Amino acid sequence: MPYDRKRPALDPCPVETVLAIVSGKWKVRILYLLSLDRLSFGQLRKATAGVSQQVLSSLLKELEADGIIRRTRNSSGSMYALTPDGHGLVSLLTPMMDWGKARLAKDGVVWTPPTLPRPPLRVLR
Repeated sequence: MPYDRKRPALDPCPVETVLAIVSGKWKVRILYLLSLDRLSFGQLRKATAGVSQQVLSSLLKELEADGIIRRTRNSSGSMYALTPDGHGLVSLLTPMMDWGKARLAKDGVVWTPPTLPRPPLRVLR
């Protein structure tokens, strides 16, 4: 059953539209990670340690319903990637990230970006 996004208020606001799409604890992190590479559900789960499988699945469905990410299936499972709208949204979030890093630095905090989980190296013999 497809995810049904809540419809905007009678007097929609463009900024509130953006905030509705990215609101929540994990969505911005998911978008950041997908801006680096296409990822499988398992890779996203590892890179967002602390989020339950059910919550991650729900967030991905919301982002897909909003046209921000797309899911493709292959023999090894589902892969997620940003759509053109998703790339446009990330370009809006980048200045916010820069401002946030500067704000953290002002408070003496050094930001370390989340890293992508990589498959283990296979030794060829």
